[in-house]
Amino acid sequence: MKHLQPAGRLSRAHPSLSRVLLLGPPVLCTVAASHELLYNRSGALNWVLAIAVICPLVLRRRAPVVVFWFCWAVAMATWALDTVSFSEFAVLVALYTVAAHRGLRHSLGAAAAVELGVVLVAVRFAPAASINDAFVILSGLAAAAFFLGTTVRAQRRYLASVEDRAQRLEQERAQQAQLAAAAERTRIAREMHDIVAHGLVVVVALAEAAAATTATDPEGARGKMFQAASTGRQSLAGMRRLLGVLRADDGGDRAPQPDLGSLKALVDQTRGTGLDVRLTESGSRATLSAAAQTTVYRILQESLTNVVKHARDASKVDVVLHCGWDLIGFSVTDDGKPTRGAGAGETAGNGLTGMRERVAMFDGNLRAGPTASGWVVSGELKLGEPR
Repeated sequence: MKHLQPAGRLSRAHPSLSRVLLLGPPVLCTVAASHELLYNRSGALNWVLAIAVICPLVLRRRAPVVVFWFCWAVAMATWALDTVSFSEFAVLVALYTVAAHRGLRHSLGAAAAVELGVVLVAVRFAPAASINDAFVILSGLAAAAFFLGTTVRAQRRYLASVEDRAQRLEQERAQQAQLAAAAERTRIAREMHDIVAHGLVVVVALAEAAAATTATDPEGARGKMFQAASTGRQSLAGMRRLLGVLRADDGGDRAPQPDLGSLKALVDQTRGTGLDVRLTESGSRATLSAAAQTTVYRILQESLTNVVKHARDASKVDVVLHCGWDLIGFSVTDDGKPTRGAGAGETAGNGLTGMRERVAMFDGNLRAGPTASGWVVSGELKLGEPR
């Protein structure tokens, strides 16, 4: 929008142009009036009146209305003294300035005053046969000054409105960028929590199970240690990919986005901690969007992580998933005793907050609470466009 600059800013950017625009009209009026006065060998009074009507034009931008009425009064004085000259054209310059820099009320008042002067000059000084011609010509000059000034004022206001709109749009873009950055930080924090928390919980559970069975089942303990190492490497790879998003200037690839095709591997991984995890699926995944599948996967992942981390003495977990044409329903139910202050239990930790944020993107619902024999996390997602 730099090319759409109001005249005032253009003048400030080019001082020499500003001086020309300010002094040009008074100089032209002075030259024309001096030529006429010298040619007619006019007296001192005529020179004084000419100077009085032209010189105030230097101040016309600071006080357009005052300058106009002063020039008009001097012009009327010259009419009364029968000394009209080219210097009176300074009134047209003053009229243009009022129309360009002041509102319609002042502009119409100045135009009416000039038209009154036109009538008086035409009647008094024009030859009888040319009164109409003189009236038309002088009125045309006055109308041209008036409409040129109003056009300049309208253009200035339009350019100012365009500039203001551009500034507002720039501010809105900056705000949207900040909101997008905040949303992206929230998303990355949620992904980091899902990747790190689940991986570490599974690794810890596998390590503890391996330590507990080393003496009685060395091969089983060895397998659990290998599984813990594999889980740790997967989580580390996920973190590296996610950090790569933060380092890339162009955004790079997004953080790993698993779908429901990875659900069986997640269940098998959780089974490795010693839990009896049963997965029950119904409906078809074929029509589910990638965003919906990722959301459900992350919620189930976080729920299973909370079971391993917080459910004391849990032995069985039931994961139920139903994919309908307009709704995805899910539940994760365990038979353990939740610890106090558990992330998915009595207080809303980062895990439960992240799950609710994910569900809210699909205008869904999430419920978490105790059952007669354990804990359940359940909810549904509406299969519309994610928010």
